[in-house]
Amino acid sequence: MNARRWNIGDLAAATGVTVRTLRYFHQIGLLCPAERSAAGHRVYTGDDVRRLYQILALRELRLPLAEIADSLDGADLQATIQHQLELVERRLAAQHTLRRQLLGVTQALREAQEPSIDQLIEAMEAMMQARHFTPEQLARFEARHRELGEEGFAHRLRGLTGLAAEAGGFAERGTDPADPAVQELARRWTEAMAGLVNGDRSALSALYAKIDTKGAEAATKGILSSPAWDYLKRAFAAGYPGSV
Repeated sequence: MNARRWNIGDLAAATGVTVRTLRYFHQIGLLCPAERSAAGHRVYTGDDVRRLYQILALRELRLPLAEIADSLDGADLQATIQHQLELVERRLAAQHTLRRQLLGVTQALREAQEPSIDQLIEAMEAMMQARHFTPEQLARFEARHRELGEEGFAHRLRGLTGLAAEAGGFAERGTDPADPAVQELARRWTEAMAGLVNGDRSALSALYAKIDTKGAEAATKGILSSPAWDYLKRAFAAGYPGSV
């Protein structure tokens, strides 16, 4: 049995977690040390430290605190560490991709050459991917791509291209976004996008955010024009319970 004990200040200093955070975890019932010192101050045990590790690891996986509380009931420390290890490996993979692109640009500069446009574009794309998507989302995108296969993925992109063209046509004709035909298009668009990301709502939200930030044409490599995207958003707002 581990007899070590920590007061809140010592635990904060040892782990890098702020005293304020530890107090907040106690306030919401997430980490409530049962022991008290002779002076009545809370004292953390080894079991509390193990629970704190699990809380931080699950939070790193971007679970809401409410879900973390539920997950901790009967939580397996080994499983938690394994999940965290997988997260770190996905992040490393994303960073390695960016590193390869930057090494290529650096090598060109060392050889007194201008980096090629393709090299610069690839490096910028890697940087933007890391900016817009979490490593977990990128990993899920890649897994979905592998699951669909090249032909299956290309088929879905062709479908989205057709839907984007329909949206552009409606926009050019000035069709009311609340029109039933437009609302049906909005439904088909949302279903197609959900299928592309395998129903992952967080990934879909990140993808839409990238489109808004980078611009529709640049973000979708020409599949979706800015007028078509603006029109689709108006269609979502007009009535279809969509996803932007």
